[in-house]
Amino acid sequence: MLYINSKAMKVYCILILCLISFTSCSNDDNDDSTPSNLFTDTRDNQTYKLITLGSQTWFSQNLNFELENGESKCYSDNLGNCFTFGRLYRGDDALTACPEGFHLPSREEWEELFDFLGGENVAHFFLGPYSEQQGEAINFDLLAGGYYHGSYQQITEVGRYWTSTPTGLPDSNWYLQFEPEISTNFGGASYGILMNCRCIKD
Repeated sequence: MLYINSKAMKVYCILILCLISFTSCSNDDNDDSTPSNLFTDTRDNQTYKLITLGSQTWFSQNLNFELENGESKCYSDNLGNCFTFGRLYRGDDALTACPEGFHLPSREEWEELFDFLGGENVAHFFLGPYSEQQGEAINFDLLAGGYYHGSYQQITEVGRYWTSTPTGLPDSNWYLQFEPEISTNFGGASYGILMNCRCIKD
């Protein structure tokens, strides 16, 4: 029968506890298997790419979360358009559509992004897919997903994105209009028009 004195047993137990603690800490460091440039929306388990430009971190894809009230739409009621261009939302729904930890950007937050890219007059050159700045891919990938105003309109030509900033008129917010390689500018619209959303980190 193997005999181990009490002192040796204590040392042995301490070594085992240290080994368990070290292994546990190592596993904790790697528990989050999602890369830092990805975000998984726990509401529906969809994963979005993230992009940091200046002090801001944005989704680099349009939001595609289906609202429980059934008010969000896929362009032309085609589910494939939701996966490519994201969903279209009413203005009031857009205010709360982003997942926890993110929010619908204000007009000022869009303008901050434009300033980082060189100003509103040139931002449209850098926001679309495959855009580069000084030879580096930007990866913001803004899309011309169209909008819904009585009918579906202007997909691949225009992207309209709700902001959280009121225009001063009842039930109306500013939106960003993006025309690839042509312009970025702001307009005002009533909540009943359906447009895309981008989310920005809190």
